[in-house]
Amino acid sequence: MIYQTLRYRLAGERHLLIEQSDEVDLTVNFKAISLAQMLLGSPEMGPDGIRAIVDVVPSFSTVLIQYDPTVISIQGLIRFCEHCVQYLDSPHNLELSSRLIEIPVHYNDRWSRECFEQYCKTIKPIESNPEWVARLNGLGSIEKLIIYHSTPEWWVGAVGFLVGLPTLMPLNPNFRLHAPKYDPPRTWTPKGTIGVAGGFTTIYPIVVPDGYQMIGRTPAPIFDPQGQLPVFRDTPFLFRIGDRVKFRPIDEEEFEAIEREIVEGRYQYQISEPQTFRLNHYLNHAHAEIA
Repeated sequence: MIYQTLRYRLAGERHLLIEQSDEVDLTVNFKAISLAQMLLGSPEMGPDGIRAIVDVVPSFSTVLIQYDPTVISIQGLIRFCEHCVQYLDSPHNLELSSRLIEIPVHYNDRWSRECFEQYCKTIKPIESNPEWVARLNGLGSIEKLIIYHSTPEWWVGAVGFLVGLPTLMPLNPNFRLHAPKYDPPRTWTPKGTIGVAGGFTTIYPIVVPDGYQMIGRTPAPIFDPQGQLPVFRDTPFLFRIGDRVKFRPIDEEEFEAIEREIVEGRYQYQISEPQTFRLNHYLNHAHAEIA
C-alpha cells in the first residue's frame, strides 16, 4: 500500500527515514531516487557553508537522510522535505540516467553446491537451491531457471546492507522469481554468489552469512576497495542505484578464464554509457507484457 502521506521516522540523532509505501514497485523506487537527488542537489546550507543535509540514501521505498542537527532541526528538515516533494514531477514523467551492466554467471556452480552441501551436513538437509527455486516458480528444470533468470534486465533499486551489495528486481514483471530465505540462515556464502528470495535477486560482494537461495556465481568483482581494475578507480562499488543488469550464462571454463583476466588486471566489464530511462515508457511496456 502506498501511503497517503509520507511517514517520517527518527533514526538516531542525525538521521531521518522517509517511508513511502509498504510495497515495492518501480514507481515508488523512482520517487525515492528522485527525492534523494533533489535533496542532495538542494542549496540548503547552514552557517559558514556547512551543509544541513550531509548525505541521502534512497532504497526501494524509503529515503534515509543524514543531517547536521546543529544546522537544522528535525522539524525544519521535515518541512524542507515536504517542500521538495511538492516540486517532484508526476511519477510517470520521471526519468533517470541508467547504465546497462553485463554480469557473467555460472549457474548451478560447484562453489555454491559445496556451500549448500556443508549446510545440509552441519545444520539441516534441504532441497537443492536451483531445483527448489525452479519448482517453486513452475519452471520444471534448472535449465529453464537459467533461461528465465538471464532473459530480463534487472533494475538496481538499492545498494547497501553490505558493501556494494545490489538488490535487483526484473524490469519485465513476468520474470519475477519468488522463494523464501534459508531458515536458519547459512553461516557463509561464497563471494560472487547470485541469490534469489522474495522476488529479488542479489549478488554477494564478499563472503558473508545470509539466507537467499543460491542459484549461481559470478567471477566478476562488484566491490574492489583496492581499485585493481580500471572500473573501480573512482569508486570501490560497481553498481549505482538506477543501473540495469543483464546476466549472461557462462560455463566453468569461462568462469576460470575470467578469473585469470581479473588477476592479471585485463578483465573488461561490459557497461553501456548512461542512457535516459523513462518510467512512463517502462510502465507502458510492462502493461503490454502482462497483457
